[in-house]
Amino acid sequence: MSNNWMTRRSVFLATYGCQMNERDSEEVLGMLTAQGYSVTEKPETADVILLNTCSVREHAEERAVGKMFELCELKQEKPDLVLGIIGCMAKLQQEKLFKRLPKIDLVAGPAELYDLPYLLAEIQEKRQQMMAVARPVRPLEMKQHDFHRPGVTAFVTIMEGCDKACAYCIVPMTRGREVSRPAQDILAEINRLVDAGYQEVTLLGQNVNSYGKRFPDGTGYQGPLGRMRLLEEEPESLFDFPKLLRLIDSRTGIKRVRFTTSHPIDATDRLFAAMEECESVCESLHLPVQSGSNRILRMMKRGYTVEAYQKKIEALRVRVPDISLSTDIIIGFPGETDDDFEATVRLMEAVRFDQAYIFKYSPRPGTSAAAKEDDVAKEIKEARNQRLLALQEGIGLRRHQALEGSQAEILVEGQGRLERQWFGKSRGNHAVIVESPDNLLGQLVPVRVTRGTAHTVFGEIACIGSSPLSVQPQWGSPPSR
Repeated sequence: MSNNWMTRRSVFLATYGCQMNERDSEEVLGMLTAQGYSVTEKPETADVILLNTCSVREHAEERAVGKMFELCELKQEKPDLVLGIIGCMAKLQQEKLFKRLPKIDLVAGPAELYDLPYLLAEIQEKRQQMMAVARPVRPLEMKQHDFHRPGVTAFVTIMEGCDKACAYCIVPMTRGREVSRPAQDILAEINRLVDAGYQEVTLLGQNVNSYGKRFPDGTGYQGPLGRMRLLEEEPESLFDFPKLLRLIDSRTGIKRVRFTTSHPIDATDRLFAAMEECESVCESLHLPVQSGSNRILRMMKRGYTVEAYQKKIEALRVRVPDISLSTDIIIGFPGETDDDFEATVRLMEAVRFDQAYIFKYSPRPGTSAAAKEDDVAKEIKEARNQRLLALQEGIGLRRHQALEGSQAEILVEGQGRLERQWFGKSRGNHAVIVESPDNLLGQLVPVRVTRGTAHTVFGEIACIGSSPLSVQPQWGSPPSR
């Protein structure tokens, strides 16, 4: 091992894709800094460059490959530079990445995340390419590192993998089966975050609603719970996500709790009741619907109908009237007709999502949908995409304009683009801009809305120095419970 490697080790890590990837990247940095690495924001100064990648859509893969192709040029001046692709794309493409990018040194999947310090040391010592993609799931202990990026909000992983079989989705192949993290570990991490000054956590999982089905020791809500039985008043046969929310609400000091992502099948009235009753749980829910056509939903293997989805939304709005809803929608799925697309338009008009993430379908190798002909022309996909974007723009504008004159509590997360501007989120996950000469970072601030745009709300501080709990309970202020 060269003296150069021993005296200065720095890592640059770029992340593509979902919030799970963001948290995984924090885990990687936590492990590597514990090994003596420093973190650099400039790839040209790094000894190790890692790209944590996504395979949900082809566009995300091509962005990562293009970036790594550029970074490979750095090896001309630094031949000892270690280049690695980790994450879902590594698991999916495996040896193909070495063929496309012959200068890279490492390909490692999500389940091999905790092997990275060893793998990097082996590469440096042996100077040979290494591929680590064999594990079907991440190690069951799901060890977490207390490395979180600076700020007042943090991601907390509660589970890994997915047991669903959606026709278009590669996640079960890249992330493996569902494994839930022990509740006591989650509570301990959240309390450590509270002690460190964080005010909000987002609970992460491919399908957080099915938390509790399978724990590292083999137990789950369909079997004995053993050490997981933390609430004695609850039956032993049930330890699920709503109970976890109640535990976090009662046994940690965190001010705000969000979670993502949820599957409609597993979004039950028990969940909605917990959202209604737990003071720390924010009034926002991301519930991907994917299509407004029952025919397309069947082809996607989603397991629910449009009518069932809408009934759940109605039940949620009864319990949490100020709920802010977001969703995912795929347009151009194989076989999608004009009638199918119009059904999606009608659903968006009926539900009035606060946010909608709209994607053009791209086939993912290994999924059942990839065997179908991608028969919706690109120009049709683009036209449908633009129409839905315009529709959601109008819905978002009207919903935000309706907030004008109301009040809410925001958690200030950072400075805005202009001087004296501060950026925060309401409990309903609305992005809010306020002006103040004071440093508001990390504060819970009562705000009166002055103007709403399609994507952002502007406001003024309602009453400096008073308790945020004095704000009237409108559109995501702390509820009276």
